Amino acid sequence: MQLTLEQKQAKYAYSKNGSAKNAVEGLKKGSRIIGLTQGQFSLIDLIHETLSLIGGGKVILSTWSAGIKDVNNVKWMCDTKLIDSFLLIVDHSYATRQMNYVLQIGELFPKENIRTSEIHAKFVLIWNEEYKISIRTSMNLNANKTCETYEIEEGEEAFKFYHDFAMSIAKEMPSGFVADSSVVTRAQDRAFNSVQKDWFTND
Repeated sequence: MQLTLEQKQAKYAYSKNGSAKNAVEGLKKGSRIIGLTQGQFSLIDLIHETLSLIGGGKVILSTWSAGIKDVNNVKWMCDTKLIDSFLLIVDHSYATRQMNYVLQIGELFPKENIRTSEIHAKFVLIWNEEYKISIRTSMNLNANKTCETYEIEEGEEAFKFYHDFAMSIAKEMPSGFVADSSVVTRAQDRAFNSVQKDWFTND
């Protein structure tokens, strides 16, 4: 599908005092929003406002770290049906770095909602019958009062690129907080091998 000039253009924003609600203003089919913040809102705020704007949906979250307060907010969004389904992909070191959080998250979500990987990539996929949104960001799932970047894009191609990878990780990894690096590394290799034939022409 050929994009119109309006769809190709991105909205840029320096968010010094703005909110996550301000950040998602103008999000529509085929749009792209790029911004920098001073840490006045977190990724969980961005997720909430995006879901509120589109009327709820399914969520996949990839992050290096997650604060327990923010995970509780995800659970609240699941309980209130703003999130239909949820998958968390987190770095395998989280299981040893944040053992107390792991125990608490285990009480909030079943193992099937969790996968670990050798991962530092932060992205969120949000979708329903009308929208397919990918958020690429420097933010982890916890507040950080420093400059952060985010890019929100609605569109099939970018969404599918990340979704294919996330689904490969979900397929190759056992569910739950697996900390064994050898298991994680082999599973990630298999995941990359399964998706690269469709997306990559070079190693």
